Amino acid sequence: MNIIILGGCGEIGRFIADDLVRSGFDVTIADLREIEGEQLAKRLGKRASFQRLDIRHFDTLIEVLKNYKLVINNIGPYFEFGDWIPRAALQAGINYADICDDHDVTLTLLNMNKSVEREGLTYLINFGASPGLTNIMAKMGAEKLDKVSSVRVLWFEDTGETIGLGQMMHWAHIAMGKIPIYRDGEWLKVKALSEREVIKFPDPCGLIPLYFVGHPEPVTIPRFINTNEAVCKGGILPESNVQLTRTMDKLIPIKNILIMKLICKFFLKILPLLTGEIEKREIISAFSSEIIGQKQQKNIRLSYATVGAVAKLTSTPASIASQMIVEKEIMTPGVFPPEGCPDLNITKMIKELKKRGIYIIENAIHHH
Repeated sequence: MNIIILGGCGEIGRFIADDLVRSGFDVTIADLREIEGEQLAKRLGKRASFQRLDIRHFDTLIEVLKNYKLVINNIGPYFEFGDWIPRAALQAGINYADICDDHDVTLTLLNMNKSVEREGLTYLINFGASPGLTNIMAKMGAEKLDKVSSVRVLWFEDTGETIGLGQMMHWAHIAMGKIPIYRDGEWLKVKALSEREVIKFPDPCGLIPLYFVGHPEPVTIPRFINTNEAVCKGGILPESNVQLTRTMDKLIPIKNILIMKLICKFFLKILPLLTGEIEKREIISAFSSEIIGQKQQKNIRLSYATVGAVAKLTSTPASIASQMIVEKEIMTPGVFPPEGCPDLNITKMIKELKKRGIYIIENAIHHH
């Protein structure tokens, strides 16, 4: 068998499965949710099958993974399981892909590079929308400049889209406490949700307030693109949810996983009340990168963006990258984020995205 998707019934996992099946690949959807999994596999047709799997049993997980060429890890929040699945994949001797969006786990995965390389395996990490498409945009911009002084990742998500517990816990993780940025050639910690800035995104998004959030891009980009600065700012709509996050940050001194899970479960129930009337606005999100630097001694500011539904924008790069591994188009052993993968053909990636109705818009971002 080719590919197994862990968390295949999740908001993103089912989209990845769908894209792989449409592209002619056999997939196994692995999840705890038996009824949902069986239904999904049935809907996707003969190329898809379901397997009930509890990833918490490490030895069982390794045995299952041994039957595949590639595992796509879609189990969030990533900070809850850390390197559990990547280590299992290493012991099973198979390739790995994920949409990891937590900065701390990303660092742990980068540190596995030597072991992964030694086993001759390829691990593609952070292959979602942000991180993922944003890293690809950063690389596209950097390649057009002689010198890069700053890479700024800017995104917002509308909470009107279907949100699972993993996504809710991820937001709490990246929007509370201190988070990493890269400035003046070193990594620093700054307060999450500080330095509010209003950005004009492509239509129909309009003006969106953004804040510092903890994301993988500032961790990976300086390792692969020579830049003085790498930061990530994110926002959620409606903005009142940002204020709510700040309040919760102050109210909860102890933030272990159990406490966060209970709080997020509670907020997941009341989120529709907080989100407001969805039918009165178009549900849309946007992900962008701004690259500032010099070309022939001239100061240049480039920007790229993509606009659409989070689930589609996040799942598609992961599916395309996984296909590239299985088809042996990406073979370099090691752990790579999108901008660090030496044999990722960006032109082909963009072409594949276009086929699926995902477009990268140039000169897309304006400061308000």
